[in-house]
Amino acid sequence: MLNFKPLLIIAVSASLLASCGGGENKKDKSAQIKELKQQQKELQTKIDALEAAMPKKDSGRVIPVTVTSMSPSVFSNYIDVQGKVDVDEVVNAIPEMPGIIESILVKPGQYVRKGQVVARLRSESITKGIDQIDQQIAFAKTMYDKQKRLWDQEIGTEVQLLSAKHQYEALLKQKQTNLTQKNSFNVYSPINGVVDAVDATVGQSYSNPMGAPVIRIINTGKLKIQARIAENYAGIVRTGSPVMIIFPDMHDSLPTKIAYAERLIDNATKTFAAYIPLPANASYQPNMTAQVRIATYTNTKAFVLPIGVIQKTDKGDFVFIAGADGKAQMRQITTGRTYMGRAEVLDGLSLGDQVITVGYDELNDGDRIEIQP
Repeated sequence: MLNFKPLLIIAVSASLLASCGGGENKKDKSAQIKELKQQQKELQTKIDALEAAMPKKDSGRVIPVTVTSMSPSVFSNYIDVQGKVDVDEVVNAIPEMPGIIESILVKPGQYVRKGQVVARLRSESITKGIDQIDQQIAFAKTMYDKQKRLWDQEIGTEVQLLSAKHQYEALLKQKQTNLTQKNSFNVYSPINGVVDAVDATVGQSYSNPMGAPVIRIINTGKLKIQARIAENYAGIVRTGSPVMIIFPDMHDSLPTKIAYAERLIDNATKTFAAYIPLPANASYQPNMTAQVRIATYTNTKAFVLPIGVIQKTDKGDFVFIAGADGKAQMRQITTGRTYMGRAEVLDGLSLGDQVITVGYDELNDGDRIEIQP
């Protein structure tokens, strides 16, 4: 590189020496100094322009890098809220008639069918009444059969036959009524499910509403997640929104959709509820905590980069691209949303661009690079 600075110093010095002779006055010297400074400034400007125009010396270093080829991918933004597992069907088995428990036929954890008897109440008076009716039915049937045989032999009157038949049939209906009444002293399961709790003992009465026995049955085949969501997401989160259910303790996750999002905001909490059904799974338990990740934005054809790869300056964001000439090229980009360390790139990249994702922090524009596998 040419060094013009010594020439500038010599020229200025010679001019100063020439100006020192001859008895010039102080005013003339000041004018000469001003003129020489102006010449110095002009020369320095020319020197800077020549230096800038000269090719830069190659440092010779080659920086190893790793690249990522740009192709469209799905970018989503989420909100995370806490949810819990709820049961769609949870009921207490109760009798139609109040009474005292005679026997309990189930235990916690036992599977029961809809209509299955889970407990019986005392019904001695009904049972005695049925026994008495059985005796009356037996006698009435004997009288009816006898009267019918006589009628077949054309003995007796039709009124006597009809009276015996009516008496017999009336007692049969009365017995059926008593049996139905006796069944009301049974406690039935109203759903298919599992006995979750048996807070009842033999001799305990259903007559006391404050301390009534509890036989709780839940349908574990119909579970759902309930999550409370802040009101500012009411216009974004709606029925059908995609969600990811995460069970941290189980190291399990489930992609699904919101079955129903309430449209009424709770005044006290300023939230609304969203419900997500769960498939049948023995591992899911009521009141289990779950993380609900709800998608609030999705771009199915986005260029996505790690946030750390994107460098920021006063003029905007940029990344380094591996050029076809084997050198790093600075590329200005426009970013969109970010989530979990990933950024959406809206502008500045094209399909197939090789973005440098490892080694970028050592690069300057134009540095030679070697792409590592």
